Amino acid sequence: MCGESNRPTFGGTIAVLFPPDNGLGFIASEKSLSSSPDSIVSSASSTSSTSSLSSYSLFFQDGEKDGSKNTRAIFQFSDAETYEALRECRQVDMRVEQYGDLSTSTPRAAPLHSFRLDLAHSSTLKPGHRQTELEVELSERLDLGVSAKGVVGRQITVSDGCGVVLGVGIVGYN
Repeated sequence: MCGESNRPTFGGTIAVLFPPDNGLGFIASEKSLSSSPDSIVSSASSTSSTSSLSSYSLFFQDGEKDGSKNTRAIFQFSDAETYEALRECRQVDMRVEQYGDLSTSTPRAAPLHSFRLDLAHSSTLKPGHRQTELEVELSERLDLGVSAKGVVGRQITVSDGCGVVLGVGIVGYN
């Protein structure tokens, strides 16, 4: 970034995730694309709950502060409805795609990284504060920079267990 800024630097990376705005959402997994029409209909009915989602932030931070070697993923929400919708999914799939191309709706290449996250049991609620964050420790340490394995500039896709996309964004520096 160029020029001066009064904005504090928090370290790590951030992706602002936007839910799809079409009626059926994006279908994230290839197996969903080859599913029977009945399973597509049941998947479409699950998207009705995702149609009211607002954008939300996903932060990645190294676990050095708490002694862990793995990266932490922190979902931050501005409204209770989006928080509850993602928490009710219980487990979500998070993909770090090979590229940062938002022009395609269905990922065709294998992801750079893929994680199944248990959001039902992950929380960073502080006493006296309203619930706005979910925190999960990833199963590995991510490269939070720009490199062959780095996440900066890459697309992040978060989907529910049926492959319905809950949010898509690009990772940048925080």
